[in-house]
Amino acid sequence: MAASSDGPDRPLPAELARLLHDLRGPLNSAVMHLEVLKRTVAGDPAADESLRTVLDQMARLSDMLPAALGVAALEPQPPRTHDVKTLVELARAARGYASVTLGAGAWPRVAGDEALLVRAIGELIANAVEATPSGAPPPEVTATSGADGQVSLAVRDHGTGLRTTNPKLLIRLLHSSKPGHRGLGLVTVERVARLHGGTLSFESLGDGTRVTVRLPAAP
Repeated sequence: MAASSDGPDRPLPAELARLLHDLRGPLNSAVMHLEVLKRTVAGDPAADESLRTVLDQMARLSDMLPAALGVAALEPQPPRTHDVKTLVELARAARGYASVTLGAGAWPRVAGDEALLVRAIGELIANAVEATPSGAPPPEVTATSGADGQVSLAVRDHGTGLRTTNPKLLIRLLHSSKPGHRGLGLVTVERVARLHGGTLSFESLGDGTRVTVRLPAAP
């Protein structure tokens, strides 16, 4: 499964937008002065390479700030009880992935913010679809209730699997191996899971990957 997928950005709340504006002031000033310094080290390959690296990292930081604040700004509305299958169907329809299969039988219920849960499920479905090679079975989504009062929502693909299942290496802001992706998918999923008292875990299977979100079952 790919390590990230990107959904639509939400506008930042006014107070975070002001904070972002304030943070960008000194960052832009630092970049401007680094550009001046770059002209002074012409002919020194080592110094030129170091300054180029610093400028690249400053540009990365400039991208990370709004991304980080955007994820931090996600907050759930008062919880409502939802059928997990309905949430998955909404996520599948929103992404246009009709081929994704849903497990049979009764599905459990969870309490939470519908929009955030649908967004998180959509991110996982998008990752699974992108990881599925031509001719392979489509991704599958299942949900089960455990004796511990937790609901396990699993998205399984039949791709090449993951090189690591360490969440610290997979859930990284603006870290994606896919061109054109900003690496916000799994960061967003983990944020949504934690906002609902849940967790996110990864399994590399013999013929693909299973990503599981565990959420408290609805009372």
